Amino acid sequence: MTQTDFKPRKFKNILINSSFQLKLLSYFVFLFLTSTLTLYATGFIFFWKMKQKALHVGIPEDHVFFRFLGNQKLEFDQLFLGLAIINFFLLLGTGFVISHRIAGPIHKLKVFLKNKSSEKDSFKLRDNDFFKELEPLVNQDKND
Repeated sequence: MTQTDFKPRKFKNILINSSFQLKLLSYFVFLFLTSTLTLYATGFIFFWKMKQKALHVGIPEDHVFFRFLGNQKLEFDQLFLGLAIINFFLLLGTGFVISHRIAGPIHKLKVFLKNKSSEKDSFKLRDNDFFKELEPLVNQDKND
């Protein structure tokens, strides 16, 4: 198998450059947590202000309106939690794909440069990889 052949990846080797990929994924998780918490806080404040306004205009606390408001808050919380879970996995999956498209070419370039003296094949990246502009630069002295 030459350097440019693509091997199927085993699940235990799912990360190409684990330190880089885990750090990048941790940034994605941090952004997810920050945005999710701020959005939830906005909803929480909205319902709290609705309750305060109702109390301010004189609606008694045992009024049906507060039960209604509590039920709406419960539905909001359930929907928010469901969407947060979906968004978490969507963001994590996207981060994983992006990290592979960055780590893959760098790993391939490291291996290629390490074996450059004995390598007869050209340096080739996958179609969806980032850094495709490296191919002609790395292969430049092969064409000279």
